[in-house]
Amino acid sequence: MYKIVNDIEKIDKEDLVLVTEEDGRTRGHVKIRMRQCVKDIGKYSFPHRTVEKWNALNNEVVTAHNVHNFKEKLDKWRQDTMNPA
Repeated sequence: MYKIVNDIEKIDKEDLVLVTEEDGRTRGHVKIRMRQCVKDIGKYSFPHRTVEKWNALNNEVVTAHNVHNFKEKLDKWRQDTMNPA
């Protein structure tokens, strides 16, 4: 999802997801909304399964400068959320 949102992966993201711009109600980063899916092929597709997880990430993870940095921050975020102190 990081590559799609940051235009690293050259696909038409408008066909897959609806990107909503930052506003006062978001927690710092761009949120993604899914188009409504009626058929199972859409309901169980990659973007549909990952949007909720993407929106749950914190601003630090989402705004990483590159894929490597994103993966490091994602691993740390997962570790922190799975094992809270």
